[in-house]
Amino acid sequence: MPESTVPPRTWSSMIYDHEIDEARPMKVICIGAGISGILTGIRLPQQIENLELVIYDKNADVGGTWYENRYPGVRCDIPSPGYQLTFESNSQWSEFYASGAEIQNYMVNLAKRYDVYRFCKFNHELVEAKWLELPGKWEVTFRQVDTGKMVTDQSDVIMLGMGLLNKWDWPKIPGLDKFKGTKVHTAKWDTSLDLKGKNVALIGAGSTGIQILPEIQPIVNRVDHYMKGKNWISPTGIGGDELARRKAETGNWVILAVKHSKEELELFKLSPEEYLKFRHKIENDIMQAPLAAFYGTPEQRKFHEMSIKHMREKLASRPDILEALMPDWAPGCRRLTPGPGYLEAICQPNVDYVSTPIKQIHENGIETIDGRTREVEIIICATGFDVSRQSGPKFFGQGGCDLYDVWNPIPEAYMSMCPPKMPNMFIYFGPNGGPMTGSTMLMLEWVCDYATAAIQKLQREYYKSMVVKPSANKAFSRHVDKFFAKTVFTQPCNSWFKRGTVDGRVVANWPGSGVHSRKTLLNPRWEDFDYEVMPEIEENVLGWMGNGMTVAQKNKTCATDYLELKQTVNRPKPVHPEYSVLSPPSFHQGQNGTAEQNRTAN
Repeated sequence: MPESTVPPRTWSSMIYDHEIDEARPMKVICIGAGISGILTGIRLPQQIENLELVIYDKNADVGGTWYENRYPGVRCDIPSPGYQLTFESNSQWSEFYASGAEIQNYMVNLAKRYDVYRFCKFNHELVEAKWLELPGKWEVTFRQVDTGKMVTDQSDVIMLGMGLLNKWDWPKIPGLDKFKGTKVHTAKWDTSLDLKGKNVALIGAGSTGIQILPEIQPIVNRVDHYMKGKNWISPTGIGGDELARRKAETGNWVILAVKHSKEELELFKLSPEEYLKFRHKIENDIMQAPLAAFYGTPEQRKFHEMSIKHMREKLASRPDILEALMPDWAPGCRRLTPGPGYLEAICQPNVDYVSTPIKQIHENGIETIDGRTREVEIIICATGFDVSRQSGPKFFGQGGCDLYDVWNPIPEAYMSMCPPKMPNMFIYFGPNGGPMTGSTMLMLEWVCDYATAAIQKLQREYYKSMVVKPSANKAFSRHVDKFFAKTVFTQPCNSWFKRGTVDGRVVANWPGSGVHSRKTLLNPRWEDFDYEVMPEIEENVLGWMGNGMTVAQKNKTCATDYLELKQTVNRPKPVHPEYSVLSPPSFHQGQNGTAEQNRTAN
């Protein structure tokens, strides 16, 4: 056998010849241009060098759920100060609970201000995404909404910002397709629809139904409000203390307490400090709200009693509605929605509150199981969304496994964002990714920061992929289950928190408060992931350290940026600012000097 002519590998030949801070190219695809996509378009370009970012959305503009939902009365169910980014305050929300139109305007302005539009490709509907093992890439297929043409793209990382509450469908009611009048779903609202003087059926009394009824009741001739289950109509929802204060000051619950006065808005505009103080107060109230979610605590019992009192007072004239509506499970088991005007509306003469189950729909009306048919001209379906996480675009991960198979029977994702067997995938509002109480928007910020740090790690350390360890994923799921066992969320109510079941696993909520999620995600446990390195450093896993130089040294530019104050992280604050490094010598030197003498020397 002839001797090999291939020279033996030496340690020096395994040094990857690049500077340690030379950023390798990274491509990220984000699905969805709602607040998650907007955050991605702001944060990633700010913090990741040599980045190619594409944000795809099926809609024609940014906004996500706020672009799609335009029904009368659509609004945020937490106070406006808490439903905005930490670094972009809007002091001019006109109402305490912002309308959908105002929130959509905030989204558009964010996208303009940070030029997120440059990354966006609209009218592209996701069909499937497939992990390619050898190159370590996601191959993503879209259908162009306008043309039907299929297009593909590839990326190192995929971020899913599609949200959970956007896959709507008509309710499965026999005969709905035979109705000859107008039918509309609140998630696909026809803004040209004229309800004035019409006989209307409103099906559903969840968050959407609660918001829409007070808006349409004054203008329709009659509304039949169908509700198959019970629900708590809380006094105000999150932020109630502030609204109660405003009611006491103004004497008006619906108008003056909910809207900001011109004087207040002017104060907030002229004094950012005053608005920041106001925002601190409101957000602190929001962050303290989880105390009422722990079953049996004084806070939970107090809120339960307050909710009972509120509904009894508002429905004193209609004990039949009170009996049909008030649940026997604790408030908070389903997401609380502020319902100013709702209980007043269902007591009005032109509202027929129908708790009898629907049997079928005819050409001109709705028949209930008691045999009664109510004729209507318009049917409004406020019947929610598909929250099963078992439908929609397909995702194929390691070994071609289907994400929906991985999530059957229970959707799981480590820290709410990293599903098993799905490398380089990060999900906004994934399983257990919603706030227990409080602002979804703030939690999405923390998720974005976590994903950004992970992408930086992939880039810096030349990892082709990272995927959560099965043991870490199971540990997180066990913790989630143990946590929720002591909360009101496991009460026997039908809730989308539990994928529309009564006694299923809580899969929508984070196991803790919003600030708890921030503290958790601030310091990632990178040891909970398995990694695959890039081919360049296969024989030297520390090859990412490179040739011992930095880019600044190579380019002969300033290599001392660490001296700049802006580069100093967590700059320490002096304990004794009266001392200065410029002070003249006043210490004891040599063997006679002691630490105590020097510490107290003047």
